[in-house]
Amino acid sequence: MAKRRVRLITLILPCVAGAAAALPLAYRVYRRHHPLPPTAPPPENPGDYAGPLTRVAPPYNATKPPSRPWLDPKRAAPAPTSYHAYAASSINGQQTDYLLYLPPGYADPANASRRYPVIYWLHGYGSHPEDGLPFVETLDTAIRAQQCPPVIAVLPNGLHDSWYVNSADGTQPVENVIMNDLIPHIDNTYRTIADRTGRAIEGFSMGGWGAAHLAFKYPDRFCAVTMVSALLYTHDHFPQRQRIFNDSESAYYAEDPVTRAHRDAAKLAGVIKIRLLAGANDIHYRGLDFARNFDKRLTLWNVPHTLTIVPGVDHNDGDLYQRLGVSAFDFYKQLFKP
Repeated sequence: MAKRRVRLITLILPCVAGAAAALPLAYRVYRRHHPLPPTAPPPENPGDYAGPLTRVAPPYNATKPPSRPWLDPKRAAPAPTSYHAYAASSINGQQTDYLLYLPPGYADPANASRRYPVIYWLHGYGSHPEDGLPFVETLDTAIRAQQCPPVIAVLPNGLHDSWYVNSADGTQPVENVIMNDLIPHIDNTYRTIADRTGRAIEGFSMGGWGAAHLAFKYPDRFCAVTMVSALLYTHDHFPQRQRIFNDSESAYYAEDPVTRAHRDAAKLAGVIKIRLLAGANDIHYRGLDFARNFDKRLTLWNVPHTLTIVPGVDHNDGDLYQRLGVSAFDFYKQLFKP
Protein backbone atom coordinates (compact mmCIF):
# COMPACT_ATOMS: atom_id res chain seq x y z
CA MET A 1 0.00 0.00 0.00
CA ALA A 2 2.84 2.41 0.80
CA LYS A 3 4.19 2.12 -2.70
CA ARG A 4 0.82 2.93 -4.20
CA ARG A 5 0.65 6.11 -2.17
CA VAL A 6 3.89 7.57 -3.46
CA ARG A 7 3.40 7.28 -7.21
CA LEU A 8 0.85 7.67 -9.94
CA ILE A 9 1.45 5.99 -13.30
CA THR A 10 -0.68 7.22 -16.16
CA LEU A 11 -1.10 5.83 -19.66
CA ILE A 12 -2.31 8.65 -21.87
CA LEU A 13 -4.82 7.51 -24.47
CA PRO A 14 -4.78 8.97 -27.97
CA CYS A 15 -8.06 10.78 -27.46
CA VAL A 16 -6.72 13.24 -24.87
CA ALA A 17 -4.79 15.35 -27.30
CA GLY A 18 -7.52 17.01 -29.29
CA ALA A 19 -6.29 20.50 -28.49
CA ALA A 20 -2.81 19.61 -29.73
CA ALA A 21 -4.15 19.16 -33.24
CA ALA A 22 -4.15 22.95 -33.46
CA LEU A 23 -0.34 23.02 -33.41
CA PRO A 24 1.12 24.09 -36.75
CA LEU A 25 1.40 21.16 -39.15
CA ALA A 26 4.68 22.43 -40.60
CA TYR A 27 6.33 22.35 -37.20
CA ARG A 28 5.04 18.87 -36.42
CA VAL A 29 6.50 17.56 -39.68
CA TYR A 30 9.80 19.35 -39.00
CA ARG A 31 10.13 17.70 -35.60
CA ARG A 32 9.22 14.16 -36.66
CA HIS A 33 11.97 11.65 -37.41
CA HIS A 34 12.14 8.06 -38.58
CA PRO A 35 11.96 5.40 -35.85
CA LEU A 36 15.36 4.01 -34.95
CA PRO A 37 16.08 0.37 -34.06
CA PRO A 38 16.20 -0.55 -30.37
CA THR A 39 19.50 -0.47 -28.56
CA ALA A 40 20.56 -2.77 -25.76
CA PRO A 41 18.86 -1.92 -22.47
CA PRO A 42 21.10 0.43 -20.47
CA PRO A 43 22.43 -0.60 -17.07
CA GLU A 44 20.07 0.60 -14.38
CA ASN A 45 21.39 3.40 -12.23
CA PRO A 46 20.55 2.27 -8.67
CA GLY A 47 21.66 5.54 -7.08
CA ASP A 48 23.79 3.68 -4.54
CA TYR A 49 27.13 5.44 -5.02
CA ALA A 50 28.48 5.88 -1.50
CA GLY A 51 31.11 8.59 -2.01
CA PRO A 52 30.77 12.29 -1.21
CA LEU A 53 28.40 14.38 -3.30
CA THR A 54 30.80 17.30 -3.43
CA ARG A 55 32.66 18.61 -6.45
CA VAL A 56 34.49 21.92 -6.69
CA ALA A 57 33.70 23.72 -9.92
CA PRO A 58 36.87 24.72 -11.77
CA PRO A 59 37.40 28.40 -12.59
CA TYR A 60 36.12 29.58 -15.93
CA ASN A 61 38.54 28.74 -18.75
CA ALA A 62 38.29 31.22 -21.61
CA THR A 63 41.25 29.79 -23.53
CA LYS A 64 39.13 27.14 -25.25
CA PRO A 65 35.80 27.71 -27.01
CA PRO A 66 32.65 26.02 -25.70
CA SER A 67 30.90 23.39 -27.79
CA ARG A 68 28.70 26.13 -29.27
CA PRO A 69 28.83 29.93 -29.00
CA TRP A 70 27.37 31.53 -25.90
CA LEU A 71 25.37 33.75 -28.26
CA ASP A 72 23.23 32.40 -31.09
CA PRO A 73 24.50 34.15 -34.25
CA LYS A 74 21.03 33.77 -35.80
CA ARG A 75 19.25 35.15 -32.73
CA ALA A 76 16.45 32.75 -33.62
CA ALA A 77 13.23 33.36 -31.71
CA PRO A 78 10.17 31.68 -33.21
CA ALA A 79 6.87 33.19 -32.05
CA PRO A 80 5.58 33.34 -29.39
CA THR A 81 9.12 33.64 -27.94
CA SER A 82 11.53 36.55 -27.99
CA TYR A 83 15.34 36.57 -27.98
CA HIS A 84 17.35 38.16 -25.17
CA ALA A 85 21.03 38.44 -24.23
CA TYR A 86 22.58 39.35 -20.89
CA ALA A 87 26.03 39.55 -19.27
CA ALA A 88 26.96 36.52 -17.13
CA SER A 89 29.57 36.92 -14.39
CA SER A 90 30.27 33.16 -14.48
CA ILE A 91 31.86 33.60 -17.92
CA ASN A 92 33.76 36.79 -17.06
CA GLY A 93 30.96 39.12 -18.08
CA GLN A 94 30.50 37.71 -21.57
CA GLN A 95 27.00 37.73 -22.93
CA THR A 96 24.90 34.64 -23.34
CA ASP A 97 21.25 34.29 -24.29
CA TYR A 98 17.83 32.78 -23.71
CA LEU A 99 14.39 32.72 -25.24
CA LEU A 100 11.49 34.20 -23.31
CA TYR A 101 7.77 33.58 -23.35
CA LEU A 102 5.49 36.09 -21.62
CA PRO A 103 1.87 35.02 -21.09
CA PRO A 104 -1.17 36.82 -22.50
CA GLY A 105 -1.97 39.87 -20.41
CA TYR A 106 1.54 40.38 -19.06
CA ALA A 107 1.82 43.83 -20.68
CA ASP A 108 -1.73 44.86 -19.75
CA PRO A 109 -1.57 47.90 -17.41
CA ALA A 110 -4.28 46.23 -15.33
CA ASN A 111 -1.72 43.51 -14.45
CA ALA A 112 1.14 45.89 -13.66
CA SER A 113 1.40 44.65 -10.08
CA ARG A 114 0.87 40.98 -10.88
CA ARG A 115 3.77 38.55 -10.43
CA TYR A 116 4.11 35.30 -12.36
CA PRO A 117 5.60 31.84 -11.80
CA VAL A 118 8.47 30.82 -14.08
CA ILE A 119 9.16 27.52 -15.83
CA TYR A 120 12.73 26.98 -17.04
CA TRP A 121 12.76 24.59 -20.02
CA LEU A 122 16.06 22.87 -20.91
CA HIS A 123 16.71 21.61 -24.43
CA GLY A 124 18.33 18.32 -25.40
CA TYR A 125 21.78 17.32 -26.66
CA GLY A 126 22.75 19.00 -29.90
CA SER A 127 19.57 21.08 -29.84
CA HIS A 128 18.86 24.78 -29.33
CA PRO A 129 16.49 26.81 -27.17
CA GLU A 130 14.14 27.28 -30.15
CA ASP A 131 13.63 23.50 -30.18
CA GLY A 132 11.46 24.10 -27.12
CA LEU A 133 8.81 25.62 -29.41
CA PRO A 134 6.39 22.65 -29.02
CA PHE A 135 6.51 23.17 -25.25
CA VAL A 136 5.90 26.92 -25.58
CA GLU A 137 3.14 26.60 -28.18
CA THR A 138 1.28 24.03 -26.08
CA LEU A 139 1.79 26.13 -22.95
CA ASP A 140 0.36 29.18 -24.72
CA THR A 141 -2.66 27.15 -25.87
CA ALA A 142 -3.20 25.85 -22.33
CA ILE A 143 -3.03 29.34 -20.81
CA ARG A 144 -5.47 30.76 -23.36
CA ALA A 145 -7.80 27.83 -22.67
CA GLN A 146 -7.47 28.50 -18.93
CA GLN A 147 -6.02 25.02 -18.46
CA CYS A 148 -2.83 26.49 -16.99
CA PRO A 149 -2.30 29.66 -14.97
CA PRO A 150 -0.37 32.44 -16.71
CA VAL A 151 3.34 31.68 -16.37
CA ILE A 152 6.60 32.96 -17.80
CA ALA A 153 8.79 30.44 -19.65
CA VAL A 154 12.56 30.78 -20.03
CA LEU A 155 14.56 28.62 -22.45
CA PRO A 156 18.29 28.87 -21.60
CA ASN A 157 21.24 28.26 -23.88
CA GLY A 158 22.54 24.82 -22.84
CA LEU A 159 25.24 24.78 -25.53
CA HIS A 160 25.68 21.60 -27.59
CA ASP A 161 26.53 19.12 -24.85
CA SER A 162 26.65 20.80 -21.43
CA TRP A 163 24.21 18.53 -19.56
CA TYR A 164 23.59 21.73 -17.53
CA VAL A 165 26.54 21.06 -15.26
CA ASN A 166 29.96 22.71 -14.94
CA SER A 167 32.49 20.99 -17.20
CA ALA A 168 35.73 19.69 -15.74
CA ASP A 169 37.86 21.79 -18.08
CA GLY A 170 36.17 25.04 -17.03
CA THR A 171 35.05 25.94 -20.56
CA GLN A 172 31.32 25.34 -19.99
CA PRO A 173 30.17 26.48 -16.52
CA VAL A 174 26.53 26.20 -17.58
CA GLU A 175 25.28 25.28 -14.11
CA ASN A 176 26.85 28.41 -12.66
CA VAL A 177 25.51 30.54 -15.51
CA ILE A 178 21.94 29.36 -14.89
CA MET A 179 21.97 29.39 -11.10
CA ASN A 180 24.14 32.46 -10.45
CA ASP A 181 23.39 34.65 -13.46
CA LEU A 182 20.28 33.71 -15.42
CA ILE A 183 17.83 33.19 -12.56
CA PRO A 184 18.77 36.48 -10.82
CA HIS A 185 18.62 38.26 -14.18
CA ILE A 186 15.11 36.93 -14.86
CA ASP A 187 13.89 37.85 -11.38
CA ASN A 188 15.36 41.36 -11.66
CA THR A 189 14.04 41.99 -15.17
CA TYR A 190 10.53 40.53 -15.17
CA ARG A 191 7.64 40.41 -12.70
CA THR A 192 8.34 36.96 -11.34
CA ILE A 193 7.49 35.22 -8.10
CA ALA A 194 11.13 35.38 -7.11
CA ASP A 195 11.37 32.42 -4.76
CA ARG A 196 11.23 28.65 -5.04
CA THR A 197 7.42 28.52 -4.74
CA GLY A 198 7.13 30.25 -8.12
CA ARG A 199 9.94 28.47 -9.96
CA ALA A 200 9.84 25.10 -11.73
CA ILE A 201 12.20 23.39 -14.17
CA GLU A 202 11.50 21.01 -17.05
CA GLY A 203 13.74 19.48 -19.69
CA PHE A 204 13.95 16.95 -22.50
CA SER A 205 16.56 14.18 -22.88
CA MET A 206 19.89 15.82 -21.88
CA GLY A 207 17.70 18.62 -20.53
CA GLY A 208 15.73 16.10 -18.47
CA TRP A 209 18.96 14.98 -16.81
CA GLY A 210 19.91 18.63 -16.31
CA ALA A 211 16.51 19.60 -14.89
CA ALA A 212 16.66 16.78 -12.33
CA HIS A 213 20.28 17.59 -11.50
CA LEU A 214 19.49 21.25 -10.78
CA ALA A 215 16.20 20.64 -8.97
CA PHE A 216 17.59 17.95 -6.67
CA LYS A 217 20.82 19.84 -6.00
CA TYR A 218 19.05 23.15 -5.36
CA PRO A 219 15.66 22.32 -3.77
CA ASP A 220 15.78 25.75 -2.15
CA ARG A 221 15.49 27.29 -5.63
CA PHE A 222 12.82 25.11 -7.30
CA CYS A 223 9.48 23.68 -6.24
CA ALA A 224 9.03 21.15 -9.06
CA VAL A 225 10.79 19.26 -11.84
CA THR A 226 9.52 17.54 -14.99
CA MET A 227 11.89 15.04 -16.60
CA VAL A 228 10.89 14.40 -20.23
CA SER A 229 12.60 11.28 -21.62
CA ALA A 230 15.53 11.95 -19.28
CA LEU A 231 18.67 9.91 -19.97
CA LEU A 232 19.73 8.69 -16.52
CA TYR A 233 22.99 6.92 -17.31
CA THR A 234 25.48 5.17 -15.09
CA HIS A 235 28.88 6.87 -15.22
CA ASP A 236 30.42 4.32 -17.59
CA HIS A 237 27.68 4.91 -20.19
CA PHE A 238 27.49 8.71 -19.88
CA PRO A 239 28.29 10.03 -23.39
CA GLN A 240 30.39 13.06 -22.39
CA ARG A 241 32.07 11.65 -19.31
CA GLN A 242 35.55 12.70 -20.51
CA ARG A 243 34.62 16.27 -21.51
CA ILE A 244 32.27 16.99 -18.65
CA PHE A 245 33.73 14.91 -15.81
CA ASN A 246 37.32 14.17 -16.93
CA ASP A 247 36.36 10.47 -16.93
CA SER A 248 36.01 10.56 -13.13
CA GLU A 249 33.45 8.27 -11.53
CA SER A 250 33.36 10.31 -8.33
CA ALA A 251 32.88 13.58 -10.23
CA TYR A 252 29.98 12.09 -12.20
CA TYR A 253 28.12 10.73 -9.19
CA ALA A 254 28.64 13.95 -7.24
CA GLU A 255 26.31 15.54 -9.83
CA ASP A 256 24.17 12.51 -10.78
CA PRO A 257 20.47 13.22 -10.10
CA VAL A 258 19.64 9.58 -9.33
CA THR A 259 22.33 9.35 -6.68
CA ARG A 260 21.24 12.64 -5.13
CA ALA A 261 17.56 11.60 -5.19
CA HIS A 262 18.49 8.48 -3.21
CA ARG A 263 20.81 10.27 -0.78
CA ASP A 264 18.36 13.15 -0.15
CA ALA A 265 15.12 11.19 -0.53
CA ALA A 266 13.66 12.25 2.81
CA LYS A 267 14.38 15.93 2.15
CA LEU A 268 13.13 15.92 -1.44
CA ALA A 269 9.95 14.00 -0.60
CA GLY A 270 8.39 16.95 1.15
CA VAL A 271 9.81 19.72 -1.02
CA ILE A 272 10.01 18.92 -4.77
CA LYS A 273 7.10 17.82 -6.95
CA ILE A 274 8.49 15.28 -9.43
CA ARG A 275 6.96 14.32 -12.77
CA LEU A 276 8.36 11.80 -15.26
CA LEU A 277 7.20 11.77 -18.90
CA ALA A 278 8.28 9.26 -21.54
CA GLY A 279 7.12 7.99 -24.90
CA ALA A 280 5.94 4.38 -25.09
CA ASN A 281 8.07 3.91 -28.23
CA ASP A 282 11.24 5.48 -26.81
CA ILE A 283 13.30 2.32 -27.17
CA HIS A 284 16.33 3.45 -29.20
CA TYR A 285 17.56 6.03 -26.71
CA ARG A 286 15.86 4.00 -23.95
CA GLY A 287 14.05 6.94 -22.43
CA LEU A 288 11.19 4.61 -21.50
CA ASP A 289 13.53 2.25 -19.63
CA PHE A 290 15.20 5.12 -17.81
CA ALA A 291 11.80 6.52 -16.75
CA ARG A 292 10.48 3.16 -15.55
CA ASN A 293 13.67 2.38 -13.67
CA PHE A 294 13.67 5.76 -11.93
CA ASP A 295 9.98 5.40 -11.15
CA LYS A 296 10.78 2.09 -9.46
CA ARG A 297 13.61 3.62 -7.46
CA LEU A 298 11.64 6.67 -6.34
CA THR A 299 8.86 4.36 -5.19
CA LEU A 300 11.36 2.26 -3.25
CA TRP A 301 12.74 5.42 -1.64
CA ASN A 302 9.24 6.70 -0.77
CA VAL A 303 9.59 9.83 -2.89
CA PRO A 304 6.19 10.97 -4.27
CA HIS A 305 6.12 11.41 -8.02
CA THR A 306 4.10 10.69 -11.15
CA LEU A 307 5.00 8.77 -14.29
CA THR A 308 3.12 9.32 -17.55
CA ILE A 309 3.80 7.01 -20.51
CA VAL A 310 2.60 8.47 -23.79
CA PRO A 311 1.57 5.98 -26.53
CA GLY A 312 2.87 6.35 -30.06
CA VAL A 313 5.77 8.64 -29.11
CA ASP A 314 9.47 7.97 -29.66
CA HIS A 315 12.34 10.06 -28.26
CA ASN A 316 10.74 13.25 -29.54
CA ASP A 317 9.52 16.12 -27.38
CA GLY A 318 7.52 17.69 -30.22
CA ASP A 319 5.46 14.55 -30.67
CA LEU A 320 5.08 14.14 -26.91
CA TYR A 321 3.65 17.63 -26.35
CA GLN A 322 1.47 17.24 -29.44
CA ARG A 323 0.01 14.00 -28.10
CA LEU A 324 -0.52 15.31 -24.57
CA GLY A 325 -1.91 18.66 -25.68
CA VAL A 326 -3.04 21.00 -22.93
CA SER A 327 -3.18 18.09 -20.47
CA ALA A 328 0.62 18.40 -20.30
CA PHE A 329 0.01 21.47 -18.14
CA ASP A 330 -2.43 20.00 -15.62
CA PHE A 331 0.67 19.53 -13.46
CA TYR A 332 1.27 23.30 -13.37
CA LYS A 333 -2.39 24.07 -12.91
CA GLN A 334 -2.17 22.22 -9.59
CA LEU A 335 1.33 23.44 -8.76
CA PHE A 336 0.66 27.15 -9.24
CA LYS A 337 -2.84 27.43 -7.84
CA PRO A 338 -3.74 31.06 -7.06
